[in-house]
Amino acid sequence: MLCAASVEERLKQLEDTVNVLAQENAALKKQLGAAAKTAPAAVTVTPQGKETKLALGGFIQTHGECGDAPDARFPAADRFLIRRARLGVKGTFAESFDFTLQSDWGNNSLNATSGFRAQLTDAFIVWNKYSFANITAGQFKVPYGYDQLLADTKTLTVERTLPNDLLSLPRQAGAMVAGTFFDKKFGYAAALGNGNGNNNSVNDNEQMTYIGRVYATAFDQQGVKLNVGVNGFTGYDTGAFTGHRTGRGADAQLYFSGFELDAEILRTHFDRDLGIDYNAQGWSLMGSYFIVPNKWQCLFRYESYDPNTSVANDKTTLRTIGFSYLLKGDDLKLQLNYLIGNPPGAKTHQDRLLGRMQIVY
Repeated sequence: MLCAASVEERLKQLEDTVNVLAQENAALKKQLGAAAKTAPAAVTVTPQGKETKLALGGFIQTHGECGDAPDARFPAADRFLIRRARLGVKGTFAESFDFTLQSDWGNNSLNATSGFRAQLTDAFIVWNKYSFANITAGQFKVPYGYDQLLADTKTLTVERTLPNDLLSLPRQAGAMVAGTFFDKKFGYAAALGNGNGNNNSVNDNEQMTYIGRVYATAFDQQGVKLNVGVNGFTGYDTGAFTGHRTGRGADAQLYFSGFELDAEILRTHFDRDLGIDYNAQGWSLMGSYFIVPNKWQCLFRYESYDPNTSVANDKTTLRTIGFSYLLKGDDLKLQLNYLIGNPPGAKTHQDRLLGRMQIVY
C-alpha cells in the first residue's frame, strides 16, 4: 500500500508541474503577441487523369536592345522586349506515354508586335516504349537544323543564326518517329507535316512535307568529343511561293577542355512552277570557351546568308561577340551579345547590343 501511494503522489506532482509549465508558456506567448496559429493546409496539384507524373513549369526571357539593324530581323530602334514567356505542363503515364502542352505569352519573335497574346508552341503526345522508335503526334519541332533543335533556354547566343531563322522549318502539325542506338551514340528522326508552319490546321495542298535527320557521335575519347549530323526536307508549297522546296544541311559540334566549336550549313532549293528557280544558302561557325567552368562563358560567331546564290550583292554577314553568366546553370542566366552586321545595300557595319535575362521555373 505504501508503494502504491508513493506512485500516486509522484504522478500528482508531475501533473501539477506540467500544468504550471503550460500556464507559463501561454503567458509568455501572450506577452510576445505570438498566439498559436493553425497551420495552413498544404496546396497540391492533383492530376485529373491517370498519369503517374505531372510537372508544371516554363521560362521567361526578357531582352534589352539598342543600336542599328545588323540584319533584316531587327528594327533600327532601341527597345525592351519580352522575348519569350512560356508556361507548360508535362505528364507521364505508366503505359509508356508522355505529353507536352506549352504556350507562349510573350512576343515569341523578333518582329514588332502591338499586343501580346497567348499562342500555342507545343502540343504533342509521345509513345516511348521502345528507345529505337518513339512515336510523336501533334505540334512539335521538326528534325531539321541543329541550331533550331536546341532548346530555347540552352542556346549559347541571345538569338539563333540568321541562316537558321530563314532556312529552317518552324514547328509543324504532324507525326514523327525517332530513336537512338548504341548507347545513344547514333540517332535518327523522320517526320511528316502539313508544311504550313505552326498554329495552322490547314494544308495548302494535298501534299505533305517530309523531314529527316541522322546524327552520331563520331569520336569520344580522352575528353574530346565530336558530334555530326545531316538533315533534309522536301515539300510542295502553294501561296507566295508555289513549287517544290527542298532543303539539306550538315552540322558538327566539337567539345574539349571547356572549348566548344559549332559549325552548320543550310541550303534550300526553290523549284518554282512559274519563274526562275533559285538557291538560298547560309552557314555559321562559332567558338565558345568557359573562362570560369560552368559560370562565365565567352564566344565568337561568324555567319553568312545569301538569299539567292545567282544574284550578286545580296548577301548578309554577321559577327557576334558574346558573354554569358550562368548563376544557376541555364535556370538563371544572363547574356550579353554584340552584333556587327553587313546587310545588303549601302549601310555597312551595323552594330546592335542585345541583353537577356533568363529564368527557368
